[in-house]
Amino acid sequence: MSGLVLELQRDALNNSVGTSSLVRKALVVSKKLGIKDVEGWLNQELNGYTDPEESLPIYRELHGALKVHNPVRGLIPFRIANSSLTHDLSHRKIPHSIAELESTIKSNGTGKLIMNYPPEIRDRLMEVMDLPMEPFLEVSTSQIVAVIDSLRNEVLNWALELEQKGVKGEGMTFSHTEKQAAESVTYKITNNIGSMQNSQLQQASDNSHQSMDFEVNDSHVAEFLEVLKSSISQLHLNESDAKELNAEVATIEHQLASPKPKKIILSESLKSVRNIIEGTTGSIVATGLLAQLGVLMSNVS
Repeated sequence: MSGLVLELQRDALNNSVGTSSLVRKALVVSKKLGIKDVEGWLNQELNGYTDPEESLPIYRELHGALKVHNPVRGLIPFRIANSSLTHDLSHRKIPHSIAELESTIKSNGTGKLIMNYPPEIRDRLMEVMDLPMEPFLEVSTSQIVAVIDSLRNEVLNWALELEQKGVKGEGMTFSHTEKQAAESVTYKITNNIGSMQNSQLQQASDNSHQSMDFEVNDSHVAEFLEVLKSSISQLHLNESDAKELNAEVATIEHQLASPKPKKIILSESLKSVRNIIEGTTGSIVATGLLAQLGVLMSNVS
């Protein structure tokens, strides 16, 4: 008998073996070896992720084109002047189980998929449009194929590392020596395991009611702050508003510099920033800043 680990390698190289089946066999190996980190990762691949999006493995990131639904023309491009905001909105990680992803590919082939924004972000984006239209993220199903293929590669690499340590699993079991050797296998993917809450993916459709929640961390606030500071002169504020805005910027910077930033203070300062910017009219810069603020405040407040 060749052993469980070598069987796992063969299955990873055999495209006729479904990825869900491959991951289940890998889960058996991890449980028999008692490797909790890998077991947790594989369980999330089989059942879907449930933690913040930023914690998901990097291979689960998709990027797409921003779209809005025009009642007459259907989906059309949605362009935002702020490149940082465009990047944030067009890159998302997906938490779906591997079986869901495989099913999506089978039913959709090489077409397009639509990812919806949560109501808070959707509404903020629509507020700054001259003609409010619902925004979406359009991605190619080929990216789902790439996610699945990357997962197969991760399983294969793990199995190869086990073999290099002399871990084979003859007779469907592992010796005490093999279990000890397996503990020394450093598996980088377990450092990035996490999940994303309430995310949904669906085939392209003109009528959509699902939503995706985004986790925004303090680094996103810091990025927005840099954009805001470079844009203040273009807002043409009066002296009083300019002083107030600079004071709020200083407050946010102070919180971000703290080892334990207070979300409530960040939230109130961002609200004040929004109120000041909303007082400017006819400014493309202000429109972009308000759109980015909408994304931040739906998660900070």
